[in-house]
Amino acid sequence: MRWLVAPAAILALAAAGCGSSDDSSDDGADTAAATTADGGTATTADASAPVCRGDDIRFQLSFFPNAQHTGYLVADSRGFYRDAGVNVKTIPGGPTVNPSLQLAQGNVDMAMMDFSEAVNAKVNGAEIVWVAQTYQSDPLRYVSINRDFPLSGPEALRGAVVGTQQVGELEPELRGMLEQAGLSLDDIKIRSIDPSIETLLNRRINVLPLQTFFHISQLEEAGYRIPGDIDVLDPNELGVGVAANGVGVNKAFYEGHRDAVACFLTGALRGWQTAIDDPRSVQRDVEGAQEAGLASPRATAENIEQTIDLVTRKTDGSAADPLELDMTYLEESQRRLADARVIEGEVDLNELIDPEPLARAKAAARG
Repeated sequence: MRWLVAPAAILALAAAGCGSSDDSSDDGADTAAATTADGGTATTADASAPVCRGDDIRFQLSFFPNAQHTGYLVADSRGFYRDAGVNVKTIPGGPTVNPSLQLAQGNVDMAMMDFSEAVNAKVNGAEIVWVAQTYQSDPLRYVSINRDFPLSGPEALRGAVVGTQQVGELEPELRGMLEQAGLSLDDIKIRSIDPSIETLLNRRINVLPLQTFFHISQLEEAGYRIPGDIDVLDPNELGVGVAANGVGVNKAFYEGHRDAVACFLTGALRGWQTAIDDPRSVQRDVEGAQEAGLASPRATAENIEQTIDLVTRKTDGSAADPLELDMTYLEESQRRLADARVIEGEVDLNELIDPEPLARAKAAARG
């Protein structure tokens, strides 16, 4: 959630070492892979299944536990991390918690955070490694109540009062849609809002930046039909979506615990696959982790469904593997984030991203 990010300059603080011994494996001749632009693969040397014996991992969530974390919460509650050989302490986030800073300072070992946070952290000198992409498509939508402000396409944004929860520069998705329509920031009015639907319902704004894993269910419970009463602009369909949540690792921890990182992903993959196979069966896992009253049972079920859609569907609508590292998507996202000045500079993604742990986790899943 990019609007929760503290100023990236503070990430120049040196990442603290985590104090560890190297438990990485040299066995196996398979290769780790990430999807590349031509449909081929980027490879590393080792994709053998990891072996773990009780390593401890501190895993920072991107926000308070809720449906957007479904697979990780399922892995925790059902003991999938433990089965994979690691002891994971899942740490809640919140409005005042910056996962990338926590990671850079060594206060946690792994963290779920936005791709833009990872790039900014790297630009500012933080030593982190990106090992998985949780969402394969952008969760952000721009919506309006159509009887008040019809939103047939990006060109209809002219004259709109658009809410923003972004800290700093404008969301790249909104900027991209304006450019598509031949519009500029001068053609709309930006109003800062909190992350709720109330400003839309109270008509303080015409257009709401909506997170699919939370706000769709809120609108439905307020009596609005989607589609029907609500018009939607989807950055994915318009070709301006950017990569959102994934998993970063403190590099010092990673260098000393390569097997443990792969074992974490082994448990996480199992958690996500369990949710994908039977979304209703994991609702209790999510409700047990999230704050009481955060969402009704009906809303939680809808939020889980929306999250699974983000995990399993790419921006073009094609199927995605859970936690897949699609280098083309990440490269395009970095370019869009740079154009929108959401990130302070670009990095060599081959230095930020390591597909090996995910490939090893998949090897473990295959048995």
